[in-house]
Amino acid sequence: MSSCIQSVNHSQVKCEEKQSKFILLNPVRKNIDYIVVDGCLYPRGHHDLCCDYALNFDDKTVLVELKGSNIAHAIKQILATEQDAKFTINPRKTAIVVSSKTPKNDPSLQVQKANLKKRHITLLQKNSPFEKDLAEF
Repeated sequence: MSSCIQSVNHSQVKCEEKQSKFILLNPVRKNIDYIVVDGCLYPRGHHDLCCDYALNFDDKTVLVELKGSNIAHAIKQILATEQDAKFTINPRKTAIVVSSKTPKNDPSLQVQKANLKKRHITLLQKNSPFEKDLAEF
């Protein structure tokens, strides 16, 4: 379990899988809890819905899901992870969904976006590679 959570202060904190990549730019080298959620914190198959990574710093949690194009499912995974006690400690949350293909804007996506809003989680969704500066959270 401890290898799933690491404290890092790299200038670039990378979350990547297959064709998708999110890079948190950390020029001030702030300490960040880098958490591998899917396949580590939750072993594969153990937890149906969970996001890929979580990054904790200050009073913020960034939940990262790397996807092909099913953004609605990605949001479901983020919402399921956010419900876990480990991720409820920080009041300010952002969902990062990085897609490798352009997603379809279907009705289920609108429903999931509304669910995020209800939970006060900001959604940032972009095609890979996606870079964001820590100061912007």
